[in-house]
Amino acid sequence: EAWQIKVDSMPLDREGCFGYYAHSNVSDYEKIVLGVENLSTWCHELIHAADKRLGGLKEKKWHREVVAELGGAVLLQLLGKEHDADLGGAYDYIHSYAQQEKMDPIRACILTLNRTCDCVDLILDAAKQVQMESPLAVNA
Repeated sequence: EAWQIKVDSMPLDREGCFGYYAHSNVSDYEKIVLGVENLSTWCHELIHAADKRLGGLKEKKWHREVVAELGGAVLLQLLGKEHDADLGGAYDYIHSYAQQEKMDPIRACILTLNRTCDCVDLILDAAKQVQMESPLAVNA
C-alpha cells in the first residue's frame, strides 16, 4: 500500500511461474501477481519492486533473480519467519540461475549481496515509516 503496488492473484502457471512483478518504465504502474499463497514468493516479488525503486532491474536476468530470491529469504529470516524463508528452495532457485551462467551459487550471492541488502533495507525502512505514521503508533 505504501508503494501503491496493485496486488492480484492468478491460477498457477503451467510452466511453474508462482508469481511475477510487473511495472511500466513510462508510468508509475506496478503490480505483483501471485499464483501461490506463500510468503517466500510474496517477498521475492516485493524485492523486485524494491530493486526497481533503487534503479535496478537493468541487470541480466540471473542478477535480478538472485537479488530477489536471496533478498526474500533474508527478509523473512530477519522477520523471524525461518520456515517461510525456505532456504533450501532459495538455494535451489539461485543455483539454477547461477548454473546458467556457469557460476557457483555462492559466487552469485556474493556478487549481488550489496544490491540485495539495499533492497531489504529499503523494505524495512518503508515498513518502519508506515508503522510510525500509523494512528495506532505509540508515542515514545
